[in-house]
Amino acid sequence: MARRPTGAKPAAIDLPAILDLKAAGPLCDQLVELRGKPIMLDASGVGKVGGQCIQVLLAAAATWQADAVSFKIAEPSEAFRTSIELMGLSGTLSDRDTAA
Repeated sequence: MARRPTGAKPAAIDLPAILDLKAAGPLCDQLVELRGKPIMLDASGVGKVGGQCIQVLLAAAATWQADAVSFKIAEPSEAFRTSIELMGLSGTLSDRDTAA
């Protein structure tokens, strides 16, 4: 299990405007490189969300929670919120910190 760095500033990632199949691989790679570090994803510019990126974000949130490291989705756009709600995931991916 990864340890939460003491006083570490979260790595900030701006999510792309289109979170589709093409964005899923690069997003996954970026998150894998940051595993074990606190992270904050800025979802303010997201205009379209596909299922593949939602799966990547769900897996990352679960991994960070299991590692007891901060994982936050900040400033979700209306499109991001709506997509999450339509998929029935409002309580899982939100703008709150998912660390244990």
